[in-house]
Amino acid sequence: MICPRCRSANCFQSHRDGVLDYSLSAVGLRPWRCHTCDHRYCAWRVAATFERFAHCSKCGNFDLEHISSERVESGTLLRLKRWLHFPAYRCDPCRERFFSVRLFRRIRPSMVSSTLDRPAES
Repeated sequence: MICPRCRSANCFQSHRDGVLDYSLSAVGLRPWRCHTCDHRYCAWRVAATFERFAHCSKCGNFDLEHISSERVESGTLLRLKRWLHFPAYRCDPCRERFFSVRLFRRIRPSMVSSTLDRPAES
């Protein structure tokens, strides 16, 4: 998970707190918190601000490789997607191959260090 505010990968699932969090969980949204900037947000596999960009549906990775459409072997309407020249991608960590019509933007976590990672000064 990448934080939508500071783009740090130092995020974790937060505990649900209140009626709103439990009602959002009914549609699959979970609360997340960033250790770096302490921003709390709700998201599925990716933050809502990044949802419009192409990402892996299994792990939420944005660092995708363009591949030939012939390499995608599973999914729905494969022949139609090949005929319409939908872009094909491959996720390196989970090896998922898929088509996506979403905008391609390689979003990588920033290298901002957390205040928890810094050594204490004497």
